[in-house]
Amino acid sequence: MASYIQGYDEKRFATTVNRNFLCLICFDVLREPVLCPRNHHCFCRSCITKHLENCRRCPTCADELTVETLAEPQRMVKDILNELNIHCIYINRGCQKILQLQHLERHEATCGFTPAVCTNQGCGATLNQRDLIHHQSELCEFRKLKCHSCGEMEKRMANLEKNMERNAADMAGKLEAVNNEVRGLKTALIEGFDEMKDVLVKMEDKKEENTRKVRNTASGDKENIIVAGGYGTNSVEMFNWRQRRWSPLQSLPKKRHGGTSFVFNNHVTIAGVSCSGYVEDMIRMNINPNPDLSTHWSECPVKLPAKLAYHSSVLYNDRLIVSGGINGNAVFDCIHELQLVIPYTVKTLSRMPERRNAHGMELFDDNLLIVGGRTTGSWQGNLSSVVLYDIKKNECKQLAPLPYEVSLMATVRWGDNIVVIGGVDKRGKVLDTIIIYNVKTEQGRLLPPMRCKRFGCTAVVIGNNIVVLGGRGERRVLKSVEAFNFDRNTWEELPEMSEARWWHMAVAV
Repeated sequence: MASYIQGYDEKRFATTVNRNFLCLICFDVLREPVLCPRNHHCFCRSCITKHLENCRRCPTCADELTVETLAEPQRMVKDILNELNIHCIYINRGCQKILQLQHLERHEATCGFTPAVCTNQGCGATLNQRDLIHHQSELCEFRKLKCHSCGEMEKRMANLEKNMERNAADMAGKLEAVNNEVRGLKTALIEGFDEMKDVLVKMEDKKEENTRKVRNTASGDKENIIVAGGYGTNSVEMFNWRQRRWSPLQSLPKKRHGGTSFVFNNHVTIAGVSCSGYVEDMIRMNINPNPDLSTHWSECPVKLPAKLAYHSSVLYNDRLIVSGGINGNAVFDCIHELQLVIPYTVKTLSRMPERRNAHGMELFDDNLLIVGGRTTGSWQGNLSSVVLYDIKKNECKQLAPLPYEVSLMATVRWGDNIVVIGGVDKRGKVLDTIIIYNVKTEQGRLLPPMRCKRFGCTAVVIGNNIVVLGGRGERRVLKSVEAFNFDRNTWEELPEMSEARWWHMAVAV
């Protein structure tokens, strides 16, 4: 099996490298860049090939992906990468050469600072390649002594070394001439890059628009967000991502909050608590082809395993998997499976190591990642623990914990990561922090904080953005909506909802 070689260390480059040229897996500068064909997320060929050995999805947008469907970036992108100035890998051995990336491999193959081992029997010292001959013949205590008749050979070797030096000087001069010619083109390429990028974005937008017309449905594009209910309200509204506009939908039959929501068979389904008490029923609304005010909510034949609130659920094939939750003072530790097709069976799969509610849960292939939450009805029972549940093996395993205890937060999946958004810490402090926790490395890091502190909020993924909606701040319930863009690494304020909401439900369709 071929060895795994990740991208170039960013610290080796003589100038700051644009973050668009960093691999989204190893976060180093791209080596042999390739793209996922739909969303153009860029990776090192070796990094994405290794990832696809275990998962046939893009680690950034989760689109289906194989080695065969990987796309090549435009020639302009490769040219700009090739012209980046980089230090030789042997800089720590004394090489001060800075050269364009396209010439790096050829230079390092012949660099005089390449480590080389003395071949004299009994020595084994490691030296720079350029010092090897002098060491072996003149300095090494294990060298073989030469006889006087070898003078002619020494002259030939000296002449050979002079010829090699002269040829190297000639090659350096020719290379500098080529570099000067390339520099003349670089400015024009950079000036045209932004213009070309804008053209490509417009072409991609047009392509997506045509695709929607063929399908005649918005559900596959995930450009709408449906927000339903919340504490003290039964209203429903929809946000169109492209138009940046809110519009009302048919209200819920009764006020609901603290439940979960999902999309199955062109229906938005809401499960769980209402403002009149804990319930186990589910209601749903048809969104095919598009949701509107004439579309009504109806009863779903499936019910939760118990009357629950503040539980978590994920869709797994034609089943809904539900974990934890609370009913009065009773906090549950069960993981249940609900069949969403006939015969609508419900069964208990396993139990979590701790009871928990107000937690987060996301699906990663055949595994559930369950994070945070609380063991009681109060934030004093907050958890930092992370549990991986293998659905096929029916096994729970404790992973490395989150950086702090948190509950009442929102979560979304982003590639191989779960993103933990806001919430309340163990002291009851409302948070604006964002944790991105990698399910493979079990390591978490912080993203830039939100503009608003909030808990009891919801979040969905739209393209390269995490959209966070509503919640309760330190003093009031929020209408605000903000989005984090992974390309720009910044938050953007979006148009507010028509009314303030917390413990509401939201899905992207």
